Amino acid sequence: MNKSIYIRALSLLATVFSCNKAEVVRPEETGDLVTISAILPEDIDVKGAGIKSTLSWTWSANDEIVVIGETTEVFKIKDGFTPKKAEFVGKAVTGKTFTILYPGESAKTTDWTGQVQKGNDNLDHLRYEAALEGVDDYTTFSFSNDWAEAHGGNIRQTGVLKLVLSLPAEATSAIAASVSAEEPVFYSGNGEELTDQITLQMQDVTLDGDQLIAWATTSWNEAAIPAGTILTISVNTGAKVLSQEIVFAKETVLKSGMVNSITLGAKDWEEGSHYASGKGTAEKPWVIETVEQLLFVREDLLSGATRYFKLGADIDMKDVEWVPLNLDDPFDKCIDFNGNGHTISNFTCNSPSYSSFFGVLYGSVYDLNFVNATITTGKKSACGIVGGYCGTTGKPGTCRNVHASGTVTSAGGVNGVGGLFGRLNEGTVERSSADCAVTSNGNYAGGLFGYDAGVSHVSDCWTAGSVEGNQRIGGICGGLIQATSSIKRCYSTASVTCAFAIGGIAGHCNLDQKGGGPDVSDPQNVVEKCIAWNSSIKTRTLTPGATDHYSGGAVIGFTSIRNYLTDCIRKADLNFSDYTDINIPYDQENADPSTPLFIAVTGPYNYPYHGKAAAADATISSVAQALGWSAEIWDFSEDTPKLK
Repeated sequence: MNKSIYIRALSLLATVFSCNKAEVVRPEETGDLVTISAILPEDIDVKGAGIKSTLSWTWSANDEIVVIGETTEVFKIKDGFTPKKAEFVGKAVTGKTFTILYPGESAKTTDWTGQVQKGNDNLDHLRYEAALEGVDDYTTFSFSNDWAEAHGGNIRQTGVLKLVLSLPAEATSAIAASVSAEEPVFYSGNGEELTDQITLQMQDVTLDGDQLIAWATTSWNEAAIPAGTILTISVNTGAKVLSQEIVFAKETVLKSGMVNSITLGAKDWEEGSHYASGKGTAEKPWVIETVEQLLFVREDLLSGATRYFKLGADIDMKDVEWVPLNLDDPFDKCIDFNGNGHTISNFTCNSPSYSSFFGVLYGSVYDLNFVNATITTGKKSACGIVGGYCGTTGKPGTCRNVHASGTVTSAGGVNGVGGLFGRLNEGTVERSSADCAVTSNGNYAGGLFGYDAGVSHVSDCWTAGSVEGNQRIGGICGGLIQATSSIKRCYSTASVTCAFAIGGIAGHCNLDQKGGGPDVSDPQNVVEKCIAWNSSIKTRTLTPGATDHYSGGAVIGFTSIRNYLTDCIRKADLNFSDYTDINIPYDQENADPSTPLFIAVTGPYNYPYHGKAAAADATISSVAQALGWSAEIWDFSEDTPKLK
């Protein structure tokens, strides 16, 4: 069979082979021989936005077709065929259903591993193979889905993989190209055997500019590539091997009977890697040992994929102008960042959007320290040392064993500023700490995070330093505003200052007043076994003429009385002051939706949670141990517990 393909534009879409039905001549019988008529798929044009792609398969001399019924016969092509229509002669086949094979019975086991492309963008090596299975007629047929369905069967057709690869400028030729996976996901041929690689050898390939266009025939079995599969695209230029990885966010099928395209840019090839080592995969993360290597992380993140990084050394970021890593909507550049116990020192960011290290953290960061970090912003955008957001809707973030010290200063009037994160949205923070000076002229500021923009959970964390803001300010967080968000086994020694709604752990936990006042709302937030050991909790004078608000609490400043408030403890001699002498800490029993929190002195803005006072000689460590905090997570050898 001759092959010819005409491409007028690059397309990232798979193009389906199809065929229009045509009138054919009925078979002629000559003795025991019959003539059958066969039609190849018609050319297909996909038009739109200036894109046109035409793929054409044509008959050639010496072509054969095998028909399998109760008997099996080989039919040979007759002279006088046209590119799409041909007649074949062979012995009649008995049976009620048939399998029709092109180019012969060997097509069932064709091996596609030995393909050779001669020339850049050359198509001569491509081969069409097909099987019509379980059909009720073989005398006149078309290799098309429509014909197969109309005759009670199905069709299998080989597909085509097209690689459009922009290579580094120094690459001038190629001798091989391949696509590989860590597990066998491709079909090596038309049989059932799986392979982990599609390989194409190349001859006489001189690049047109920096672009290599490679074509490979693929199996008539469709290869389903699972979500999260890492594919490595490699090109052997003769002088060196270049490789680049992609990860599919959802299951992707390498379609049969279609052109499947992969297009890659020139900047992400691993040769001359930016990093000390690695491949950016879970098994072999890119290892970062210098500031210069760290600066490449942002450009190597990929939309819809996860890239893996690991620190191999401490890094001093003094005098580096940092751009947060994930800033672009829809924030789908997933990252796995392993600090490996190392420290990033003197990190500074003054970005107008999500001023922080990650920007919007989609993925995970763990085992990392930030020392002497400085975050500033004059814009109305959430900020923190680690991220403006930990997660965003549908794209969760996880922060584990991350510790930060430094300053976070927001002058933009934004709600959501914290030592580690401005906002948590489907975020999880565990075994982490922040010893920071957090200052905001907006609401919802906290030593660890500002507030939960989506349901989020925090456990086994601590804060120190200071937190100052307008209202809804707390030692761990400014507040919880999403139903069922939780804070468990956390302590704070930070000084907390604001106008009102102030708490040693959280400022405001009442759905941001959505859904009714604190005496009727039911957010079911969980604040459990937390310890308010703050150096001070003080409201400051409001602006002249403003109405005073009482809402200050040792644990939570303003809470729904139906929240789950369990076994929280405050320092016995807590330095606490509010607008009025009637609002002083007192012991309160645990609360839940069925047993609401008792408030001694009620009022429009007076719904504090003070927990219970610790013994006068207690330490944070002794209180934490009495509450059952895990010795596998916490070191209680000193008065103040530390995370292990």
